[in-house]
Amino acid sequence: MRQSLVTTAAVAAVFFASGAWTPQQGLVAAGLSAVQLVPLLWSRRAPAVVLVVVTLATAGHLLLDQPRNTMYVPVLLALYSTPQRWLAAAAALATGAAVYPAKGPVDGTLLVVTISAVAWLLGAERRRALADRAERAARRLHDTLAQTTAVMLVQAETLRAVGDLTDADRERLDTLLAAGRGALTLVRRTLDDLRDDAERAPDLAEVLARLRTAGLVLDSDPVLPALPRPVRELAERFVAEAAVNALRHNGPGVRLRLDVEAGDRVTITARNALKGAPPEGGGYGLAGLAEQAAAAGGALAHGPRDGEWVARLELPAVRVAH
Repeated sequence: MRQSLVTTAAVAAVFFASGAWTPQQGLVAAGLSAVQLVPLLWSRRAPAVVLVVVTLATAGHLLLDQPRNTMYVPVLLALYSTPQRWLAAAAALATGAAVYPAKGPVDGTLLVVTISAVAWLLGAERRRALADRAERAARRLHDTLAQTTAVMLVQAETLRAVGDLTDADRERLDTLLAAGRGALTLVRRTLDDLRDDAERAPDLAEVLARLRTAGLVLDSDPVLPALPRPVRELAERFVAEAAVNALRHNGPGVRLRLDVEAGDRVTITARNALKGAPPEGGGYGLAGLAEQAAAAGGALAHGPRDGEWVARLELPAVRVAH
């Protein structure tokens, strides 16, 4: 709220200093000016409502008196905070139509629409940057917790199966296992709306070494060809996710086979024998990877096949420009 207050105060200062409202304009213009400015305090909380109210007040003010360009500055600020494209377009057109009678199609309508489009695009870019940063943090958190928790759970399950434990010890282990599974599920649900992308891939060799210690059987680390950084990171995250899933769903002793085919496109296939029913869906990690692969010009498929769980990632050997 503090930032909105400072921003609104700055806009109000420009608004009044430029003569967008003067005492000579009367009470109606004063009321319209207030409705243009005061709702901006809530532009972050209710951007759509604020844009509608500010646009209507601005249009009325522009039609009431000789318009100045600073009269529609409040609309630009409301546009910056509004994610809905259609609503932003309607607000820009309404403001442009209101200024048309006094300033004409070029100096009036075209100028308003152009500046409004720039304001909305700047806001959209800011929202995209913030979302990307949140998604990167979420992905790093997911990778770290999934890998570490999988190792802890597998070790605890192994101890419960083969250890010489009393009934009280087994109850403690059961509590530990339930808490670990519940924590991982809760984290995944919490991060469910923050999908995708990672600033950097996990240290693949370290991840595989840790999973081997927990019981994963892997004949050798996969040898990935020279790839551009974004593509390589995606490939490494896929290998790490496949290894974590194999161990978590099948327990110690599971053998994971990784095949890499390189050419104009790189194909990585991960397969392991299934124990029991195949897992439902692909999980948070694979779902996010599938979207990233599609955005990079590749594809990810996964599912049971002939008694095995098979995940296959296909990527271009060069980065695709967007």
